[in-house]
Amino acid sequence: MGIEYLACGNVMSDRIHKEDGSYSEWNMGGPAFFALAGIRLWTENCKLVCRTGRNFAETYGKWMDANHVSRESVRYELENTTAYTLEYTLGGAYKAEGHQSLEHLGYLKTNPEDIDRAASSEVKGIYLAQNTDMVFWEKLAHVKAKYGFKIMWEAEYAPKWTDMSREVFFERLHNVLPLTDMWSLNHNEASHLFDIPREEDEAIIRELQKLPVEMTFYRVGSRGSFVVTKTEAYFCPVIKPFGESVDPTGCGNNSTAAAMYAWVSGADPAMVAVMANISAGFNAAQFGTYPLYTEEDKARAVALAKEYYPQVKKFEMKL
Repeated sequence: MGIEYLACGNVMSDRIHKEDGSYSEWNMGGPAFFALAGIRLWTENCKLVCRTGRNFAETYGKWMDANHVSRESVRYELENTTAYTLEYTLGGAYKAEGHQSLEHLGYLKTNPEDIDRAASSEVKGIYLAQNTDMVFWEKLAHVKAKYGFKIMWEAEYAPKWTDMSREVFFERLHNVLPLTDMWSLNHNEASHLFDIPREEDEAIIRELQKLPVEMTFYRVGSRGSFVVTKTEAYFCPVIKPFGESVDPTGCGNNSTAAAMYAWVSGADPAMVAVMANISAGFNAAQFGTYPLYTEEDKARAVALAKEYYPQVKKFEMKL
């Protein structure tokens, strides 16, 4: 069996600036790499599509080899992998301090041509964190039509980092979503986008159901996540395979990609939410990505899915 799932986009090493002023060690991360790990828990038939620094091979490359993931679509374009220091604030938001220039980050952005080179007729689904630039999306739409895969889009929507207004983003959202199949956002982003308090699940879900996309993976922080379709929504609480969480960094990317895998593989909405949250639970069990996926880990994940699936109920609308 060939490669069926692609995790596309940025790779970024990170360290955490802790409340006591100290720093964590540098860890492997970035949207695409966390996404790759989220898929890898469930299948080996996946690969990373990225441009990165040559020092990637010393750490990320060893992880990929140990976890039987191909490096064939990793392109070394600069000396160093992008690096950020993260500082978490109340409510799960964070500040990010880059250690390279924006030019560095922009040069390493994955583009549609990279995805075209990495894809084949066997690819069923891809994960991509990306902005709303329509030239990018028009090009990617041609790649999608060529191979027939489905797209999970994690919107790069951070109002504090851009001068794009809510209204402009909302208009662009309606241009991009028809070119995708699934998308993901968190409760802080949804609250800003719809001007609704993030605690008002039902009001936000109703707005999500109006959007031109078949499935939304809606993340609500330490509470868990919703899978939202045009007619239904299912909520799954956080799942902790190893007890208390250590670090939430990358759980959104990780769970979003796992949701893509589950949805494209034919899971129903409740199971999609469960599988996504299990992947996030593995990711949160340590700083950085889960170090080595074994057959025992896969068996644990499958057992957890069977345990939690009956507990996930359809979200009942009241309004």
